[in-house]
Amino acid sequence: MYLEAMNTTLDAWEILQAVVQSGGFAPAARKLNRSQSTISYAIGRLQEQLGVQLFEIHGRKAQLTEAGRVLLADVEPHLAGFHELEQRASLMAKGGSSDLCLSVDSIFPDDRLFAALSAFSQSYPQVRLRLRQGTFLSAETEFTLHNAQICITGLASREPLMKTIVVIGMIVVVRRDHPLLSIERRLTNSDLLQHMQVAIESAASGSLKQQPRFAAQRILPVSSIESAIAAVRSGLCFGWLPRYRIQTELDRGDFVALPITAGKIREVRLNLVTRELGANNPAAHTLASLLGVNRDPEIL
Repeated sequence: MYLEAMNTTLDAWEILQAVVQSGGFAPAARKLNRSQSTISYAIGRLQEQLGVQLFEIHGRKAQLTEAGRVLLADVEPHLAGFHELEQRASLMAKGGSSDLCLSVDSIFPDDRLFAALSAFSQSYPQVRLRLRQGTFLSAETEFTLHNAQICITGLASREPLMKTIVVIGMIVVVRRDHPLLSIERRLTNSDLLQHMQVAIESAASGSLKQQPRFAAQRILPVSSIESAIAAVRSGLCFGWLPRYRIQTELDRGDFVALPITAGKIREVRLNLVTRELGANNPAAHTLASLLGVNRDPEIL
């Protein structure tokens, strides 16, 4: 492969990078398993083609000139991109995919999600991750319409490869000055029906899905957990929210759990669903493992 401008070779630039990274011509020769004369000739030829001096001698050491530093900095991203291309081609030749699409219900903890994605990218830098987040995601819809290979969802699935990885506690709360808290007894369903409930809903699965509610309950529909939390924080609504997301507000006393007789805490079981985790798709297998498919479900 050649860079058009001056007919320099990719190999020559890789040799230049190796000399700098290794600390000299001899170490670079050992690293690349070539003779030192080959390394010296390649650098000399590159300097001749560019018309600039890349190295200058200080004592017994060769150091990059200012021009050499600038040119190497410019070319290194291209070298990295070429190596990534080679790795992706190698992965495809083994039957793997160069892209990995992941769909995740937004109730899944962000810190766990992005820690897993970070660890995955270190192991598979050549695989391009595509992340889609939403509420009430259907694995079948995500696989069919969005080309997902892994889906984390709270909805049931017909796919055979499904494993619960997280159980999230949803607690019914209000702001500390909400009128429901002025009732000095355990609350009944009739009490709740007198006030508005915030309810997360979505049609991402192909049909409208929403949090459970009484048929006669007045609701404020929202499309995200963040909006539901904000609605409760405003004092407008009560609602069932992920306890791990509002623990700070609970500890400060800004949010208060409602004293209802039953259903104060609901559980959402998040399942990791995939169609294939075979040996021919090691990247997906690794990501599923990082997300917890081989561990006992985490309780939040």
